[in-house]
Amino acid sequence: MEVAETAGTDLRCSDLAVLLARAQRRVERALAEAYADFDLTAEQWRILSVLLDEPGQTMTRLADGAALPAGTLTRHVDRLAERGLVLRKVHAEDKRRAVVALSPVGASAAREIRTRQQTDAVADVVRDLRTVLDNL
Repeated sequence: MEVAETAGTDLRCSDLAVLLARAQRRVERALAEAYADFDLTAEQWRILSVLLDEPGQTMTRLADGAALPAGTLTRHVDRLAERGLVLRKVHAEDKRRAVVALSPVGASAAREIRTRQQTDAVADVVRDLRTVLDNL
């Protein structure tokens, strides 16, 4: 598989994991300013993004959706809750489980960052990924 070089990144690699890691780094660099404006890490943004798409998730499901280990997720959710960006409640049917959702402030921040994702740099990454995936 051969894909042209785009945006300074050679995509002629045949390893999907490497290509995905490169794409993630490119997106995170493109959005670093937006994350910084809201004092968020890339991992915290992934949590907010997943919750924006699907509110009210259990910690297990959220960890899977945000691609984070459970322990790491817990630390990030604790910090986000302390800042008032997410709300954690006891699961209605299973009192041992927690459900996490965005607070109104968190939802506003997430929508703003999502809007800022509509950049040429991010569009380039998406285009490159589609090209690679189409050639698999």
